[in-house]
Amino acid sequence: MERKFALGDLLLPYVLVVVGVFIIHDVNFHFFLTYTALISLCFGVGLRLKDVNICILCILCLTPFVLETLVFSTGLISLSSSPENRLFQNSLIFGIHLIIELIVLAPLTYRTELTKKLFPRYKIKYTFADNIFPWLAILGALFTFATIVENYLRNGKGYDVTFFFYSSDIAGYILYSAKCGIMIALTALTYKEEYDYALPSLRKKR
Repeated sequence: MERKFALGDLLLPYVLVVVGVFIIHDVNFHFFLTYTALISLCFGVGLRLKDVNICILCILCLTPFVLETLVFSTGLISLSSSPENRLFQNSLIFGIHLIIELIVLAPLTYRTELTKKLFPRYKIKYTFADNIFPWLAILGALFTFATIVENYLRNGKGYDVTFFFYSSDIAGYILYSAKCGIMIALTALTYKEEYDYALPSLRKKR
């Protein structure tokens, strides 16, 4: 007899993820702490439900954050600049952001087709998240491109334009929050279909 979903099965990996993020303890990480923890929890629920759609979408949601962390938090590319190299350094920073966003856009757009080829034995379906995520990625890419153009006008031509530059963090938070909300909604609906919102037990059934 197949064992029912138990919330206790997810507590240990969930706590480990949260503690791991706290260890990094960057100022900008406080927002992404919640984002990473919630997406990781959705991924864990997807594993227990054996829903590859949720798992792949969670991976794609975490990919930009992981790549940006590897590039910028490790010091591979510095986030600081001086007046002499501000045009080049800012273009490099936002250019990396744009490349990462475009890299993720392709698998988001063709997620169902790629997943069917990678996991032919699993039930692959097109979700409402597949309809929204590519547009969020496009909006992020357009915003980053506008920031690069604005950087050229400000630091290359001397125009006093800073709208996109100072709004980039807020825009990023909004996009990440939207992704997180969509994944939570998708996971909750999938859980409802599977268990009809029955409360999971903290104890494992004997």
